Amino acid sequence: MADAGHSFDVPVRFRDLDPMGHVNNAVYNTYLEESRMAFWKLVEPGRSLETVPFILARAELNYRSPARESEVIRVGVRVAWMGTSSFCFEHRLTEKQGGRLIAEAKSVLVYFDYETGRSAPIPERIRGLMTDLSGGTIEPKPRTE
Repeated sequence: MADAGHSFDVPVRFRDLDPMGHVNNAVYNTYLEESRMAFWKLVEPGRSLETVPFILARAELNYRSPARESEVIRVGVRVAWMGTSSFCFEHRLTEKQGGRLIAEAKSVLVYFDYETGRSAPIPERIRGLMTDLSGGTIEPKPRTE
């Protein structure tokens, strides 16, 4: 993941741990969701999270090292590519204090119109804001996605 984008800190909670004392693999999707919502609050600061106009279509996660109790995970997020109605967040999860790589992930989202129940084109205003927040450059959607 490129350095451009934003980072959000997530403290490891006791409930996140499994019997082996590290963060359970299923919990990482919650961390990714929290970073997506924090990013969205930067795009549309006055908009309620109940009306977020995108839905998760795909999540990919590569675990690199375990996160443990009392660590703080820094979740970096940026838009890597954008199509007409879909886009991909890249995430990089590191241990905040030492920078140890914990996981890398991708989340593909679809801009969604809840009234019609269908995907919709990403509005130019939203496209521009997400591009600015991701460092000014977003690749077009790859043919393989």
